[in-house]
Amino acid sequence: MKTSQKILLISLDLFNSQGEQNVTSVDIAMELDISPGNLYYHYKGKEQIIKALVGMYCDQMEKLATPKCDDSLNLEQFFVYLQQSLNTLYLFRFIFQNSAELSIKYPDINKALQRCASIQRKKLTHILSTLLQQKILTADQSNITFLLDIISLTMYQSLNFYQMQGTVLGDPEVIYRSLMTMFFSLQPFYNDELKGCQEIKNKIISKSLIE
Repeated sequence: MKTSQKILLISLDLFNSQGEQNVTSVDIAMELDISPGNLYYHYKGKEQIIKALVGMYCDQMEKLATPKCDDSLNLEQFFVYLQQSLNTLYLFRFIFQNSAELSIKYPDINKALQRCASIQRKKLTHILSTLLQQKILTADQSNITFLLDIISLTMYQSLNFYQMQGTVLGDPEVIYRSLMTMFFSLQPFYNDELKGCQEIKNKIISKSLIE
């Protein structure tokens, strides 16, 4: 593995476990057992490392395979996609633990994150529209914005919420708690005749949704 890649992976681990604000470029160099000068050769300071990690996050989010939006689409496929999104977000969780503070310190990352969120919102809009057309969800098209807000708020703000509650964010349990929050938030919109909801719920609880 190239040194530049090692720097990003070690930085990501340190930022996630200790908080970005508590990690310096020297800390990263020491963890890698390289000189600060060697680190500087690859990345001119911590800001460049953070920009590169945000770029990795956006790239992985945009490459997530979305379910095919046709007559074969079902609710479980939708929640599989949500879980994959949460898994990616969790992998780069330092970005969202203190996103407001991070955006102030490094304003250049805002555009990348906003673009990424906009692309994902379009994907979710397409999926929700298909679920509505198939009567899997019983809301109408005018409710899509509301449903998108529920999903987005849970996805991007859940880490801050759990952190305030004293939850250790290193525990991947927060992924399934966030996913279950989405499941219950959307429950009023499930078609009463829809089968399989209980099975999806059980798979989320047992962490077996993605097989």
